[in-house]
Amino acid sequence: MFSVGQRVWHRDGKRSGRVLESDAGRVYIEQDNGSELDFPEAELSAAPPAGAQGARAGSTAGGPAPKQAGYAMPNRVLVAADITPEHSQVLGVVPVRTVQAVAALYERRPGARKFSALDVAGKLNVIAEITAVPYRTMRDCRDRPGELGLLMGKGLADSQKAGR
Repeated sequence: MFSVGQRVWHRDGKRSGRVLESDAGRVYIEQDNGSELDFPEAELSAAPPAGAQGARAGSTAGGPAPKQAGYAMPNRVLVAADITPEHSQVLGVVPVRTVQAVAALYERRPGARKFSALDVAGKLNVIAEITAVPYRTMRDCRDRPGELGLLMGKGLADSQKAGR
């Protein structure tokens, strides 16, 4: 129903983005802030819902959307507003030893808070940064914890060599 690159809106009007892919009734989108989400196709529309927050006027379904003045694309950082129960589930699949190692590395940074004080978005961002495994890969490997552990272990080893 949706084509790659097309701008779509969630029915709640709070989330929108460009279609990355569509597979078996699920649509994967990238929001303007770089975070990636997926929804059942039935929850999305090609037109913004009435009163949608952040709906950008003038964007067309197939063409490039206008950039907001002064907007700089962040490096795929999740924010609390992006978090769904799926994000918490993915965080729960990350191997415990990996989380412990990431927490130790994070807390050694100058001025860093306790890792346990971070919200789900903060924890996923730190894990992705230190292990070099993006959230989308974590999500795709959530049913293969062994593979996820290997990917994250390599990223952890590389980050410790680099002194991150």
